[in-house]
Amino acid sequence: MFDNSENKTKVELFIHAIARTSSDDSQSVLLLKEKKGERILPIITTYHKAVRMMAGSQIAEFMLLPMSPADIGSQLMKKFGIRLTSVELTSLQDGKFICAVRAERDGEVQSLDFCKAEDALIMAISAGCPIMIDEKLLEAQYMHPTGENSFALNISTLSRQMLEDALKYAVENEKYEIASRLRDELAKRNATNA
Repeated sequence: MFDNSENKTKVELFIHAIARTSSDDSQSVLLLKEKKGERILPIITTYHKAVRMMAGSQIAEFMLLPMSPADIGSQLMKKFGIRLTSVELTSLQDGKFICAVRAERDGEVQSLDFCKAEDALIMAISAGCPIMIDEKLLEAQYMHPTGENSFALNISTLSRQMLEDALKYAVENEKYEIASRLRDELAKRNATNA
């Protein structure tokens, strides 16, 4: 678990692209890119949610798509005079980013601090509010370039299924050092969830 309690320098992100990781649409990677830089942050999600976020960031009238629960929440907030002010990626737990959602009404700011990134990002896009991340969390989790058009994902950002698939591949291909690191990550997550 990467937890970043000390909020210092914030970096704004935008929806950059989608990459499929499975043929059955069960997993995809939504790529968030910093607005004033080149670092790219991977968010593991379903293909359906990734397409929804990508389309929402590209289409002026987001409501052309059927509303998700996150869209419904965002629209209800607007109707009741609540303005979403920001969504901030705050930590990483079991391969999933956690967000704080901040809203304002009549000058009073409230925050929900333990939201799934997938839903919080849909709300941010629907509301047109900024997506933020602490500089230290972005630096620790962004994808590192490994060559032309190829990147390495941080093991902590991978879903459990991706870790299991990578472990199987590593063992089959006798890449035992990699298999050991993958097994350690899975064991750490199992201990956290026990």
